[in-house]
Amino acid sequence: MKKISNIDKIKAASILEKQINLSLNISLTDLELHPIRLVQASKSLIGLNLDEPNEKLIKFTSLYLESFNNPHYDFNLNSSDDLNPVVTIYDLENAFFNKDKELALRLFHQLKLVSSEVHILEYLIEISLKQSGKSFLSIWSLYRSILFLSNKDSNRFINLATDIILSDDFEDTSTSGQVININDVINYELSFYSIDLYAHLLEAYNSNLIRLSKIRVLITSFITRKFRDCKANKFNMDNEVFFPELLISGRKELLQFLETKNIIELNPDLIMLLDSIRAIVRFLDNQNHKIVCFHFENILEDLNV
Repeated sequence: MKKISNIDKIKAASILEKQINLSLNISLTDLELHPIRLVQASKSLIGLNLDEPNEKLIKFTSLYLESFNNPHYDFNLNSSDDLNPVVTIYDLENAFFNKDKELALRLFHQLKLVSSEVHILEYLIEISLKQSGKSFLSIWSLYRSILFLSNKDSNRFINLATDIILSDDFEDTSTSGQVININDVINYELSFYSIDLYAHLLEAYNSNLIRLSKIRVLITSFITRKFRDCKANKFNMDNEVFFPELLISGRKELLQFLETKNIIELNPDLIMLLDSIRAIVRFLDNQNHKIVCFHFENILEDLNV
């Protein structure tokens, strides 16, 4: 295999950290287009081969960040003199439900005095799982990006996190009928958006989270609500797959797929699709990988790649 990068992993880590910090500084104007998602997807793909960090991904992400001229957040949050000694996640959730940004930011400031950054981010994951799913994708990207940073100061992400949650809507979380097993979703017809959502729900479900037991309950409920009306896919399992290397060698072959593309052929949707496939291949059993390949082919065709 040819060498694909002249950047070592220490330099790559430094560049990725700068890219994350730049994305945290960019104010949210469109939930689906904020660069935190692309930055995290690119970082995860680069992590498939840290010995030879993918220079093409690093360069594309830098160019993408440079394309944003959004206003920047002010990280100097004002402290409140009116501190509530007993503030809970439910107070924060109610502030979000009522679309009260000022109160949410004030509660954030109080929570950070008694909770770690990781705890706060996991609270946000729980809250996002009670919404439509769009906020979950961005909050999950934010969570994984912050874990990578050496400076995890919550002031650096509170503004963005607040805007992400406020940009989505809460839904009725009650479920009825048969509960859907998270590993069975791969057998349904999945669009680009649904496979993106499924991949990161699967990743969160299998991650080492402090509040994992509560988050797993919410993920199971979310999946049952979102995927219960999906139809079974119609893949012919006797057909050959277009990308057999993924079956043979696993997730690292996604980087080789990238090498078949010029940087001008890259786009955020393609990178996020590759990241979704990375997560699904990692967490589903080998017996399901052929189905994953068929989904990959279908969505590549939809994206005209």
